[in-house]
Formats: sequence, C-alpha cells, structure tokens
Amino acid sequence: MRHKTAFSCSQLLQQADLPILERARKLSRLEQAVLQLMPAELVTHCKVLNLRNETLVLGTSSPAWAGRLRFAVPDLLKQLKCQFALDIRSVDLRIQPETVENQVVKSDPMQLSMSSATLLSQTAQTISHQPLQEALLRLAAKTRSI
Repeated sequence: MRHKTAFSCSQLLQQADLPILERARKLSRLEQAVLQLMPAELVTHCKVLNLRNETLVLGTSSPAWAGRLRFAVPDLLKQLKCQFALDIRSVDLRIQPETVENQVVKSDPMQLSMSSATLLSQTAQTISHQPLQEALLRLAAKTRSI
C-alpha cells in the first residue's frame, strides 16, 4: 500500500543537495561578467550556455552575430583572465535562433456585396452548365440572405 504524501516545491528544493541550482547560479554570475566585458552591440544577441573543460559555450541569435562575436573572443578571453582570474582557453559558439510564437489571426468571413450577388445571379442565367449554374445561384442566394 502506497502512502500519499505531498511536498511543496520549496520543501523538495530545501532537502535536495542542489548541485544543479548552484551550477545555474555560477553560470548566471559568469554570464553577467561576460556581458559586462562585451561590446554593447553584442550584449543583446549573446548569452552564456555552459562552461566545460575550460571552454566557454556562448549562444548567439544568428550566424551574423556569431561572426561578429568571433572577432571579440580574443579580447574577451584576455579580460576574463585578467579581471576575473578565469582560465578559459576557448569559446564555442552556438547559433540559437530566437523563437517567435505564431499568433492566430482572426479575420471576419468575406462577404459579397449586393451588387456582386446580383452579378453572380445574372452570370448564372447565361451559363449552360447546370451544376455551375446551381452553384452560382446558391452563392448569390446566401449573400442576399445575409
């Protein structure tokens, strides 16, 4: 028989060893340091993704920004070593396009004007193909009833 016990998220986090949260905090501090040292135009297009084996992994929003960032990498590595005593040997760039959520566009259904409905019914009278004539008359009748 299972015991049903519920824990709040805060209780679970307090009981855990928290290596993941500590790593996230370290990466956040590293990101602040990196962004502080970068040229202003690159700051909004770059973020720190990871630090592993003395390699800093940076994400950029497009290949164009990655190209510009490659030129700033040597100075960035020197400044990180001098100002923060970080021994980072290389930078790995990853392209991470910005995600854009599609918005649902609501549009009103198209409506034919009375003059268009009259034109459809007149055209239907001149057509000898019976199924097409009936379809045009049905369309004209629906438009008139609206």
